[in-house]
Amino acid sequence: MIIFGGGDIATGINKFPPCHLIDKEECDVRNLINVIETVQKYQPKVVINCAGVSNLQMIKDSDANRWIDEIETNLIGSYNIAKIATEFNIKTIIFIGSVAGKFGKANHSGYCASKAGVISLVQSLAMEGYNAYCISPGRVNTKMREKDFPNEDIKTRLTTKQVAKVVKEILNGKYQSGDNIIIRKRGYRTLRRIDKGQPWKKYLNVRNINE
Repeated sequence: MIIFGGGDIATGINKFPPCHLIDKEECDVRNLINVIETVQKYQPKVVINCAGVSNLQMIKDSDANRWIDEIETNLIGSYNIAKIATEFNIKTIIFIGSVAGKFGKANHSGYCASKAGVISLVQSLAMEGYNAYCISPGRVNTKMREKDFPNEDIKTRLTTKQVAKVVKEILNGKYQSGDNIIIRKRGYRTLRRIDKGQPWKKYLNVRNINE
């Protein structure tokens, strides 16, 4: 199993042997060649993408390069991993999305848009017959969260261990391909739900590509 991303969530997940934690210095997920080389090197059966960035800015006053950086890292990076994972017939592909991918937030347009794309990417992968999952946590106690929301009550944040637990549940077969597992705290209570993400499937009579 390899985990892309060197942040706190990736480090928290990196408790399940055998694992290889791939930080940005070893592989920039924005670079397709880097992703190919990494997958070729480790030949994993499971790939988890935790690589992500968040740049707070209002749309009106935004720096376009910082906005594009979020799209390139969070979404294009996820596409690169998905493309190579499918080409190499990797058994399980897991992406870290975000509750922010379900609802827009002020100062987070690039992050929200990119994470919404990740959720849809997972649904598309599942419809194409691949074993793909998305975990969308709410606020998690990480350095990124502290940077964006300093002095927030950490008791209202998930721990990286709680996110890692969902990864373990996926690997143990608890969820179905295409599921977006939302985990968050309301007050101090941990809440979880599964967003199948395909309410339009029955309405439009959509079938999986291999049906």
